Amino acid sequence: MQCPQCQFENREDAKFCKKCGNKLERLCPSCSHPYQVDSLFCDECGCDIGSAKETSSAISETESPPHQPAVDIKPNDVAPIDGERKYVTVLFSDLSGYTAMSEKLDPEEIKEITSRIFGEVSKIVAN
Repeated sequence: MQCPQCQFENREDAKFCKKCGNKLERLCPSCSHPYQVDSLFCDECGCDIGSAKETSSAISETESPPHQPAVDIKPNDVAPIDGERKYVTVLFSDLSGYTAMSEKLDPEEIKEITSRIFGEVSKIVAN
């Protein structure tokens, strides 16, 4: 199967081009519906595709962009990397007995309890 992008001749059952990586699809010459390698007839329109397999490859909708030539970038062309160092606090907590408590209480009660706990923890972390 010939790749429509780079004209490289791939194996007949290839899914991607060996040279450029383009996705290869076989499309029915009558209705443009994709078909599998071993199909003799299109399962969309019934067209005889057994003899047209060699000429019906095409690029899929997820086609890769055409190859762009390399850009010559000089050191002065690149913007300097700026950054800011920040200190952050990360807290991991495990509420002991949470599963057993959540099985016994109403969801609104669980939300109220956890909201109060996280509110107090947030105050401590903020100070």
